[in-house]
Amino acid sequence: MKSLHSFSAGQGARKRRSHQPPISGTKLQVQAAHTTLPSYPFQPLPPPNGPAPYRYDLSQLLTAADVQEITNAGVLVFHTVGDTGDYRGQQQVFVADMMTQDAQGLPTNSKPAFFYHLGDVIYFAGDIIRYPDNFYLTYKDYPGFIVSIPGNHDCQPDDPTDGPGDPNKTPLDGWVQNFMANDPSQPGSNKVGTARTPMDLPNVYWTFTTPFSTIIGLFSNVGEDEAEIHPDQVAWFQGELKAADPNRALIVTIHHPPFSGDDEHTGSSVADQVLMSGFQATGRYPNLVLSGHVHNYQRFTNVVQGPKGPLQIPYVVAGAGGYTNLGPMQQVNGALPKVPVALGNGLTLVQYDASNFGFLRLAVSKTQIVGTYTSAPYTSGATPAAKVVDSFTVDLVKNTVVTGTRGGGGGGGNKKPKQPKQPPKKKRR
Repeated sequence: MKSLHSFSAGQGARKRRSHQPPISGTKLQVQAAHTTLPSYPFQPLPPPNGPAPYRYDLSQLLTAADVQEITNAGVLVFHTVGDTGDYRGQQQVFVADMMTQDAQGLPTNSKPAFFYHLGDVIYFAGDIIRYPDNFYLTYKDYPGFIVSIPGNHDCQPDDPTDGPGDPNKTPLDGWVQNFMANDPSQPGSNKVGTARTPMDLPNVYWTFTTPFSTIIGLFSNVGEDEAEIHPDQVAWFQGELKAADPNRALIVTIHHPPFSGDDEHTGSSVADQVLMSGFQATGRYPNLVLSGHVHNYQRFTNVVQGPKGPLQIPYVVAGAGGYTNLGPMQQVNGALPKVPVALGNGLTLVQYDASNFGFLRLAVSKTQIVGTYTSAPYTSGATPAAKVVDSFTVDLVKNTVVTGTRGGGGGGGNKKPKQPKQPPKKKRR
């Protein structure tokens, strides 16, 4: 008797499904590789905090003296990761502790200016009532300010199949209350008694200007598999690409990654199309693309043809910030992919870490971006044994990216890190 197709594929009669089988084949698939899962319709966006173009300068976050210190030091350092506030466990606290240790251990002139969150701040529906325990208490010891783009779970409605929801809930209300507050001096939470106050960001998609970088943050809405970005935001994005200072590093952030080799989400072809069409239409290409959504770390190099020749652009997925279940990678010919993996059309998977929780530190100067990814195996109640597992340097003059650090600023050395082992796959929720 043959093996049952329903057992391996999870498909039965009348379009019924039992499970989503892991992706495994002869090559790594990095976009829209899964059957589309049920998803919520596009969620309406809240009104912005003022008129377009929704820009926020570092001087609105830090004092003039601190901004001058960063300018004098010649480098802007910040942390970034996404997918944190899962109330089912303490992994988000574990990563927060790692970032706090990193911040405290860095030299005085290299302290992180902020933590840029890549979305999915609170699971599973961005509830206001979960912010005290799963945001303010989580980061009570983290010394830096936290800014953010929203993720799909930050704007997810209550699921009626899970029971009665909050009748007063509106899309993104928790994120808006804590990242688009009118008064950033008021306490973020009285319940847990921490000192952190909310942010007063201009919109759910916004541009962050700093002395050494322009960070354009997109909002990719509620889809689980694909981004959904409407024409008004596309037009805004292309306008911000044109307006970005050509003498500063350009970083683009979007919660849904354009590329991912994981076996649950994979990458979003819509996110890829919106980004690439924007770059081509304006002739302005970024030096780095950052995403979350997938609960692991992956670094791709995407070689594209720019106005003056080929450009090497790192696309980084940094989503191991605290969601309880890490995202396993696909298997290729029955085994985990061995990096580097050439994927065609100039795209290469250079490094990944799907075994541990971690975060990315970026150091941006006039000539380069140095990225350092640090992670540690999770142990409940233990001090993180953090190690650098990847580092890379983007040359802003040559438009190239290499593994390792060049000229300091990011740590991690110049050796190619060993590939971490993959943990057993956990059941998806």
